[in-house]
Amino acid sequence: MAVVKELGFKLGRCEVSPLGHSLVFSPETPGQDAMQVSLQPKFIDVLCYLAQHYPNVVTRGALIDAIWDGNRYVGAKALTNAIWHLRKQLSPVANGQEIIETVRKSGYRLLIAPEFNPEDVADKPDLLQQTQEQVTRLKRGYRQGLLAAAVLVLLLTGFTTWHLYHDEAHFIPTTKKQLTTATDAELFPNVSPDGRWLVYGSRGNDQSYSLYLKDLNALSDTPKRLTSVNSAEIRAVWSPDGNTLYYPSQHSTTRQCHIMQLTIESGEVTPLAPCNSFNTALDLAPDGDQLAYIWLAEGDESSGIYTLALESLGSQPQRLSCQQDCLHRDRDLAYSPDGRWMAIARRFGNISEDIFLRDLSSQQELRLTTGLEDIRGLSWHHDSERLVFSTENSGVRNGYIVDIDDKQIQPLDVEGMSYPRFIPERSELVYANYIRDHQISLLALDQSIPTTPFSLLNVEYSYRNPSYSASRQRIAYVSNQTGFNEVWSVNTQGGDIRQHTQLKRRVAYPSWSHDGSKIAFLAPDDKNEGNKIHVLNLDTGSIAILATPYLDHNRPSWGWDNETVFANTLDGITEFYLDNRPPKVLSSLNMRLGQSITADKLVFTRLDKAGLWALALEETEAPLSDEPRRSSTTSKLELLLGGDKFNEGYNWVATEKGVYYRANHSDHQLVNFWRFNTNLVTPIIKLPPTVIPRAGSMAYIADSHSLLLTQSQNSKRDVIKLQHRLLL
Repeated sequence: MAVVKELGFKLGRCEVSPLGHSLVFSPETPGQDAMQVSLQPKFIDVLCYLAQHYPNVVTRGALIDAIWDGNRYVGAKALTNAIWHLRKQLSPVANGQEIIETVRKSGYRLLIAPEFNPEDVADKPDLLQQTQEQVTRLKRGYRQGLLAAAVLVLLLTGFTTWHLYHDEAHFIPTTKKQLTTATDAELFPNVSPDGRWLVYGSRGNDQSYSLYLKDLNALSDTPKRLTSVNSAEIRAVWSPDGNTLYYPSQHSTTRQCHIMQLTIESGEVTPLAPCNSFNTALDLAPDGDQLAYIWLAEGDESSGIYTLALESLGSQPQRLSCQQDCLHRDRDLAYSPDGRWMAIARRFGNISEDIFLRDLSSQQELRLTTGLEDIRGLSWHHDSERLVFSTENSGVRNGYIVDIDDKQIQPLDVEGMSYPRFIPERSELVYANYIRDHQISLLALDQSIPTTPFSLLNVEYSYRNPSYSASRQRIAYVSNQTGFNEVWSVNTQGGDIRQHTQLKRRVAYPSWSHDGSKIAFLAPDDKNEGNKIHVLNLDTGSIAILATPYLDHNRPSWGWDNETVFANTLDGITEFYLDNRPPKVLSSLNMRLGQSITADKLVFTRLDKAGLWALALEETEAPLSDEPRRSSTTSKLELLLGGDKFNEGYNWVATEKGVYYRANHSDHQLVNFWRFNTNLVTPIIKLPPTVIPRAGSMAYIADSHSLLLTQSQNSKRDVIKLQHRLLL
């Protein structure tokens, strides 16, 4: 059955207007104004389809066929996004209950009876009668089915006691219990095998992260700090007997990192192996004999999974991941409770990440997911048949559960879920509630006393990564307003908002050409295993993909001639051409972000070393082959500003007179200006810590002498215990 778009209807006090793509909520109390909310047409279509099939369950396939013409690639993610938005927008009539039910391994069901409005279809009485009769018939059949089921249960009570209990368990409502209440940021929760103790990483505004232990039988008690103030720790795993913790620890002064073993009762700490960072991912095998963690050992081309035998001290880590010519990076891992599988979160490029399963007996791997964006933790159900994971898609974090046999993914619809971890032997989990929105803020620099940056747009969506075009006098940015990260632009007053892409494929890092005619950005490739540099022509609206042999590209920036684009690749700083010539490798150095300030100079930051650097550019010669060409320009390298003054990767922008950049400190952030002619660094404004995210960006508006910043808005991060029927 197709969606009948002519029929308006009510859900409680909400009037649904399919043709107007809107929801109108009548006031709860006299004297108040009605509230109208506009929705995307697809969102309205999903709601109409559910209403027209009430109270039946509608499969995901049927919805995708009806709404997205059977396009499974686009429809699967778009449907999940649509359901999330509908639940959010219909919350005023939900009264704290679910309004759209997720039925495991089936689909969705509307839980409020729709009342169809005859005024919307006065000229189509047959259509109204047909639809209303269908709903009435379905409701009657549903009631009759329930009655028959009740009679059957009464007749077979003794025989079906367990089944009845099992079925009713699936109707357990979603409940969340807050386990931590401090003002700090708590992350990576993990419950002891006996279910009593919670360990997590936490920090205050002026502290490094440390591990804390909380008694779940006495939530009002102050948690115990387990690790030193002279080191940083954030995530830990329990031994099977609950007597020992394993965690990465990084010394605050020397920056040396080691995997540590802590005996809870005695407090004895033993270093086991080197690591790279205190937030290194790790997990312990179910038998407790082997630890696995992410490490970049000396001589490795890339980081990967290493295993460490724990039966004797002094054993050496053994690499499990790909060793050479790897086209991916392993970022997280989890052993299954039965010891058969290791789930691996694997990143292809910088905006594509998926889950793979490794059979620990055969060492064979299979791919579990396709097309995810940014995985934020994964944990096995105690049945070893299902896996819960969190992702950040287009700026929104949420939880999902996937069956490893049929690979069917179902949303948990728990916004903010990060780093989930099942409580051992229980169908409940704990997670870090982490809701973060991004916005672009404008900082006026022509005042004697700088004021606090203020938001450029007054919208509820997340938007970030500004790039300014002086010739167009417009700001390009990425926003998730449609449910996908797309390229948008706005004028300097925050008006005349325009959407430029509709790829529905997680675009990132727009960069405006110097003449304002084009915008370069990244988007996933066709296989969702990497990214390509896309170039949008503002005059024609066409999008081209630059020729490249590489799987991954870092943030693009434009050459002075508006015909070349710089980006980092596996080979280093690489120049790409709009005429599809083979790219040219300018330097083997790994660049984070570059900006051409003249025709012959590229200013950039590096992955391997702090500081601001400059690279002299030479004339481009004709290509000799289809392979990327190499340049000798590494000898023309210049350090502009040392790492003691400049330790930033992405939050900086070069102007005619100098460079604005973020200086990050433990208890605050500074926006500084380094002037070219005097070599002096001047603080501009002091901001609270974490306001400007590490992966943000800056842009400069010369006409108004203003700075554009990506800022994050964090709610307080707490540990939550979750009960959910999909976890049973």
